[in-house]
Order: sequence, then structure tokens, then C-alpha cells
Amino acid sequence: MAYDNKEIEVKFPLKNKQQVISFLSLHAKKKLERDYQRDTYFTPKHRNFLNAKFPFEWLRLREGKKGIFLNYKHFYPENEKVIEYCDEFETKIDNSVIRKILDSLDFKELVTVEKERMSWVFNGVEVSIDDVKNLGSFIELEITTSFDEPKKAKEFLYELIKEIGAQVGEEDYRGYPYLLLEKKSF
Repeated sequence: MAYDNKEIEVKFPLKNKQQVISFLSLHAKKKLERDYQRDTYFTPKHRNFLNAKFPFEWLRLREGKKGIFLNYKHFYPENEKVIEYCDEFETKIDNSVIRKILDSLDFKELVTVEKERMSWVFNGVEVSIDDVKNLGSFIELEITTSFDEPKKAKEFLYELIKEIGAQVGEEDYRGYPYLLLEKKSF
């Protein structure tokens, strides 16, 4: 969850999951034991988020142990491959009638991301390891406090990746929904 409705995070494919879990188990505070999350992404039919070369908006419905949450993200800079941060607005929903509401408002389902997530807090940062169906393992680090400059916050996160000892692939700037859509050649 974003701090003050601003999300600053980095995400990478993770090559040494077990070593990172061992490190975090010894040096970090456990935040979330294994949680299955089902994230369904939607777009308004009248303003398709996928029309941009680099989609910069997502509307997500997350279902997991903590309940059902509706989430909207708007990434900056808009329509760029590399992003600095995003506005993130999220609210808990009491029941699944939200799907009927979205359908009635002419939203269409884009893709569903299924994953198992574990999370810790390390040096004031939320560290999550995701096992994403059809994509593999990823590590995500997210700022949980105020940061005046997104670029400096990201530099801090890159240093933590090294400190944790994570062996990672190329940074993912676009997110799981985009990666799954790309696999389907949208």
C-alpha cells in the first residue's frame, strides 16, 4: 500500500528466492505469511488503458486473505517505459458486488494475475516475494514512509536489493498485468 497515496517501488524477477527468504527470515520483520492473491484488472470500454504505448493507468480488484480491495494506479511520467512513482488509491470493499458494478458501468476485464505473496519489513521498506502464475518469482521493494524525491527513494531501494543479496533479472517497470498481456500478444 502506498504511503500518502504515492507509491514508489522497484520490482525484479528473482533468481535466488530461497537465499533471499533465508536472509529476510533472519534480518526482517515478517509482515505477511503466504497469501494467495487474485488480482483482476479492468479498463473502461470508452477509455481503454491499453491504448497508450506504455499503459500508465490500472484499475485492479484484489481478492486475498485481507479481503477485497479496489485499487487505481496512475504512473508518472505518463506513457513512458521507465516510471518514477504512481498515485495509488485503494479502498476495501465489503463484498463481491463490485464486479456487477464495474460491469454495469461498462468496464471490461483485461487480465487476471494469480500469485502467492510473502512480505517482510526491512529497513523501513516493505519487501515482498511473489510467485506469479505463468511468470515466475519476483521481488518487490516499496517505500512505506515519506520521501520528497522519488529518484532518491529508488536509489535507496536499489541499495537494499544489494544488501538483501537478491540476484535479479532486468527491472520490471510495467507490472504483472502488462507482462501477462504481453505473453498473450495483446
